[in-house]
Amino acid sequence: MPTKNEIKKNWPHETGDYELGDPESPVAVITLGSHMAKELIEKGAGIAGSLHTENLGIEKVIVNTISNTNIRYMIVSGAEVQGHITGETMQALYDNGIDENNKRIINSPGAIPFVENLTIESVNRFRNQVTLINMINNENIDEIGEKIQECIENDPGAYEEDNMYIDLKSKSDEETDTSIDSEEIMDAEPVINNGNQSLILIQTKIMNLNNQIKQIELQKKYGAGYKIGLIEGFITGILIMVIFCLLVLR
Repeated sequence: MPTKNEIKKNWPHETGDYELGDPESPVAVITLGSHMAKELIEKGAGIAGSLHTENLGIEKVIVNTISNTNIRYMIVSGAEVQGHITGETMQALYDNGIDENNKRIINSPGAIPFVENLTIESVNRFRNQVTLINMINNENIDEIGEKIQECIENDPGAYEEDNMYIDLKSKSDEETDTSIDSEEIMDAEPVINNGNQSLILIQTKIMNLNNQIKQIELQKKYGAGYKIGLIEGFITGILIMVIFCLLVLR
């Protein structure tokens, strides 16, 4: 039997949009923008829930993970959250860690990937404690359930170090709306405290706006091209019919 560590009764340490199972389960599941936590708890996950923001949301995931050393696998599944790109940001954090100067998740594709309430030590602890399994954009409960069971069968036992506790600064709970306009502003508040981070935030917003403008231009371009194509096809069809009729009548 794998060794297990006792955890505090008030675990998970941080509130959030999640369901709880057996706290001794070695598997935690992120469902990103999908709602299937209850079903995955029934499949054997110790904790499962959504993740909508690439800053405060990820902070909560890490705090709740390192405060339970029984968790050894993190499955990232469900529909990717557009704009915030929380799934790929989790992968970037796991692969690369964070910048020690501004707490930015290295190589993250997310809009505002800063985890200012976490220490380098806590992030590295998370990366060492769990194996991250990438199932982004997979909403097949049976397939995710099979992966959960595979992890349980290969449970290495509790992580060798003690549970690690971090208190996040007082903030309102993570919003569930995934639109950039509302959540970026709310989650960007801690970033604006630093001049360099403010500059990065402004640059990020400009990039997002430019991308949105390009998408609109492409839609207009292809939309106009499609209409022109229909008109050309219609005219060509009429000409062919006229020529055919003239040939028949001759």
